[in-house]
Amino acid sequence: MATPRRVSRQAPQQRRAEGLSSGGFLLAALLTCAFGVGAVVAGYFWMKSSPQSADAVLAATGKSGPTIAPPTVDNGSWTDEDIKGCSDAAAAAAEVAKKRRLAAVSGDRVGLGGPDADLVQRSTYLLCGSTRKPLHLCQNYWRDWYMGAIREHAKDFNKITTSAYWTKVSVADRARKAAAGANGQQWQAVSDDLDQTTREVGKMHDGITAAFRSLITDGIIDPGDFGNVLGFGIPPDVGAMIGDARAERHLCG
Repeated sequence: MATPRRVSRQAPQQRRAEGLSSGGFLLAALLTCAFGVGAVVAGYFWMKSSPQSADAVLAATGKSGPTIAPPTVDNGSWTDEDIKGCSDAAAAAAEVAKKRRLAAVSGDRVGLGGPDADLVQRSTYLLCGSTRKPLHLCQNYWRDWYMGAIREHAKDFNKITTSAYWTKVSVADRARKAAAGANGQQWQAVSDDLDQTTREVGKMHDGITAAFRSLITDGIIDPGDFGNVLGFGIPPDVGAMIGDARAERHLCG
């Protein structure tokens, strides 16, 4: 009598396992692909919604722009380029002053004591020369130039402040404030062109004075050198610019 055959259950299990393995691999592949696409899309919208992040990426991967020039180093030198820079600025300021005076003359509106183009040019050059690479004033030649320019500027500015025109500008400022908004009218200066130049010279004087005191504080300029004998007899107009400035450092060595 023949023995009944046992049906093996291992083969179907193996087939199911093999089927599951291939199906799992396919599913994993699909999930990986979907995740990659989702990450790309999400990154796109994130960058789009975050301009700073997008700019950072572009800055890191894009072409670099032009190199920014390093700041000027004050090494005590005073080159032809420095001289030209200050001269050009002074000439441009003088040209503006000339045009304003011409406009005032044409309108018969010339005021007494209004700054002329030469004064504007000297003041502009002095301001530039005392703030651009100030360590060059440690050199005897340039220090002597600076001290002479300060003396001249102090005299020039003293003339302006004691002139009728300076008083007129002050009166004009007070009148503008008093009449502003009254009956919808605003008071106008008689010679606006020169008024503007006078105010600008006043602002330059403040800048020159601040730079002058800074040079004294740094030990580059000695106030006593302006005295006639042993540091005494400093002109009052120069003394007013010196104020209470005293040397706290000695940058010239």
